[in-house]
Amino acid sequence: MAFLETLSFCQTLLVVTLLVVPVLYLTVKPFKYYFKLVVYFAMVLIIGLGTIIYGIPRPRNPKNHFFVSFWVKKFLSPLLGVEVIIRGQENLDTDQPVIIVLNHQSSLDMLPLFAMWPDNCVILAKKELIWSSGTFGLGAWMCGTIYINRVNRQSAIKTLDGTSSLVKSKKLKVIFFPEGTRNHNGSMLPFKKGAFHLAVEAQVPVVPVVVSSYNNFYNKKEKRFDEGKVIVEILPPIPTTGLTAEDVTPFSEKTRDLMLEHFERINSEVKTL
Repeated sequence: MAFLETLSFCQTLLVVTLLVVPVLYLTVKPFKYYFKLVVYFAMVLIIGLGTIIYGIPRPRNPKNHFFVSFWVKKFLSPLLGVEVIIRGQENLDTDQPVIIVLNHQSSLDMLPLFAMWPDNCVILAKKELIWSSGTFGLGAWMCGTIYINRVNRQSAIKTLDGTSSLVKSKKLKVIFFPEGTRNHNGSMLPFKKGAFHLAVEAQVPVVPVVVSSYNNFYNKKEKRFDEGKVIVEILPPIPTTGLTAEDVTPFSEKTRDLMLEHFERINSEVKTL
């Protein structure tokens, strides 16, 4: 105590914090949960700011994703103690345009997403994210993210039509979350049809990507955020050649069934790793 008395108030606060925080982190799960989330979102904002600066020489260019992917893979995932295991990356190593559909669980999706991010790829996201996610929203815009107004149907259709033209002219890969919203219930919500309409219209393959549940290390209700592993399984492309608008609904349902089958299998597997 005599040592602390020789310090200023701010120095004492710093010393106490450095002593108390590790103890709370190791012994109190809710503290660890909120601490890691604060670190996560702070790093997301920092990466977003870095992406804005990195992208200034070439705004709206998918190549700017290199900056995000590098920092997520090399720094953010290890910092949080999350190991991402990628399978089937060769199914995305193509110069041809594809539509990528991915199951959507939480904001942590950027960890597996940027671990497998392919070249010449953009993501389709809801329009409000450009302003509601701080520097990351603008950073995503600098990377060519396509923002869609899901409230205005005519605007959404116009965006999808424009995206179809970009897919064909620039041979883009476009990522969709076909569930349309985050899903924490350990399954998959029914798929919205936008990604499949686009794939059929552009006559490009669909690549299903299945990410295992985070529940072995992360649970929002239980306020738990431990260290753990995620399996990302990239399935072979499914061709759309010859399909028409009438085939979209059964095509999307079959794709969901296939993804759900793999989802359940890798969920069982990841618990044993």
